[in-house]
Amino acid sequence: MKKGVLYALITAVLFVTLEPVSKLIAGEINPYAITFWRFFIGSFILIPPAVSKLRRENIKISARDVGITTALGVLFICISMVALQLAVKIADAPSLIAIIFSSNSVFTIVFAVFIIGEKLTKNKALALLFGILGVVFCADFSSGTNLSSVALALFAALAFSLYTALSQRFNKKLGGVIQTAMVFLLGSVVLFIALLFMGVDVFPAIGGNSLAILLYLGFLVTGAGYASYFLAIEKGGAIMASLAFFIKPILTPFVTFFINGIVPDIKVFLAVLCIVAASYFAVYRKKARD
Repeated sequence: MKKGVLYALITAVLFVTLEPVSKLIAGEINPYAITFWRFFIGSFILIPPAVSKLRRENIKISARDVGITTALGVLFICISMVALQLAVKIADAPSLIAIIFSSNSVFTIVFAVFIIGEKLTKNKALALLFGILGVVFCADFSSGTNLSSVALALFAALAFSLYTALSQRFNKKLGGVIQTAMVFLLGSVVLFIALLFMGVDVFPAIGGNSLAILLYLGFLVTGAGYASYFLAIEKGGAIMASLAFFIKPILTPFVTFFINGIVPDIKVFLAVLCIVAASYFAVYRKKARD
């Protein structure tokens, strides 16, 4: 259990740096290229444990498995993560983008009702309510640029929620680590091919600092972050691993201030309270009497 808490904390600390650290290179590297490189690099952290599990449990990957994970990779990487990176680029405050995206577990409820057939309970309805309030607090309707970034972040969260629900439906055979490793690799390959056709520069000439940040996003935030998340599930269960998504919005305003020098205002903390409350009702609903 103690190891589960430790891995959940590591996951939260790594995940919370994604948006503010990405903002540091948003003006130098195309957001499409950032997305490709961080998932392509991150896949190599997950491939070894995935291969080990394949051999240990004698799992055979079929053409159908490859097709499903490729489609999931397109949804997750090419759609959700690209939208998130675009939101970070145009956002005035990356902390707001991070908080909005942290609401993805709440919106997963909606897709789970229709895709997995889960029941819509009182706690799930409360989670949706608080999640929507959190997004509203993040939106500044007097600023078009900020509103655009909020819309992109919300779209990214919704797409990720759909990915999560579909993953739960199709990952019974492969399991989390194997499926995620395949999603990362296949999704980033599809994105790479798409970017070549779009004429996007996937190999930008960047300085040492930007290269270090890109490697950090790939190896640590994406690769080690998800590896730690699966270890948290293994050592403490899914509920323990979900602590990472409670902690992330709480840490976000302070990490953004430390990295980007942006002082959070009151609406950021109101949004944090709403998203944390929403996540509580979404994740811990089984402990309550719905």
